[in-house]
Amino acid sequence: MSTETTAVNLRSMIGMPARSFVLHREPMLFLDRLVDIDAESATCEWCIGDDFQMLQPGTGVPSYAGIEYMAQCVAVHAGARARSQGLAPPQGYLLGTRQYDCSVDWFEPGVTYQSSCRELVRDSQGMGSFACCILLNGASIAQANLAVLEIPQEKKPDE
Repeated sequence: MSTETTAVNLRSMIGMPARSFVLHREPMLFLDRLVDIDAESATCEWCIGDDFQMLQPGTGVPSYAGIEYMAQCVAVHAGARARSQGLAPPQGYLLGTRQYDCSVDWFEPGVTYQSSCRELVRDSQGMGSFACCILLNGASIAQANLAVLEIPQEKKPDE
């Protein structure tokens, strides 16, 4: 498949629910929808509902959960790439996090955030590294580099 065709396929997925691209399901699905994507990066949107399992009443979701919001954005990116080739979402593993820095103690319920990832490197065995951030009103409030392992699925999405 040509690079141009892949780009068109990926762009056509903007606005789709995050669940369309990952193996995660409620209550472990943290992201709501894909808001931007290209071959090397993705941005997803999320808003914490009052029924979210990690919500601590009166405060929010602890900032350490930001790592999972970032990791799931990487998973959405991988799943969208697989979908553009007619494949099921790959299995993904978060291998490590470097330099996680978050300027908030809590992610507040009812507030819309964005997680963004940009691929730094990927090898032929599925190992990759991504620069990730969390945005609030367009400003970065958290960032980290994530090391991941992606294991492709051989079956088609509906099999």
